[in-house]
Amino acid sequence: MENGLNSWQEENTRLTKESCHQLLIALKQQHLDPVLTQLRGKDGAQVSFAQIMACYTAIEQGFKAEAKGAEDVCAQVFFEFHPVSNKQIDTVTPAGSPLTQSYNPYSSPKMPFIGL
Repeated sequence: MENGLNSWQEENTRLTKESCHQLLIALKQQHLDPVLTQLRGKDGAQVSFAQIMACYTAIEQGFKAEAKGAEDVCAQVFFEFHPVSNKQIDTVTPAGSPLTQSYNPYSSPKMPFIGL
């Protein structure tokens, strides 16, 4: 009986992770990727930190509304997503760009931890 429960829990964890990863990919493509594309383009200087923060907020809200499965697994997947996105932003934001120059960590809020 216990073996069956463990098997079910492992399968539920696997399916939850898979579902949450797919959801985050879709939300990122919908909300963050267009802003990153603009940041890489000729109008990159017009992208503000607030726009990027709004993308994260939209991703968080969409994830909270649509994520299905074990809550602890969903939270773990979302937590693991956050550093990946920050690395992507760092790769398209060269030092000295208007976005990095306008960001002052002492006067602007830092990228918040977005937990579930």
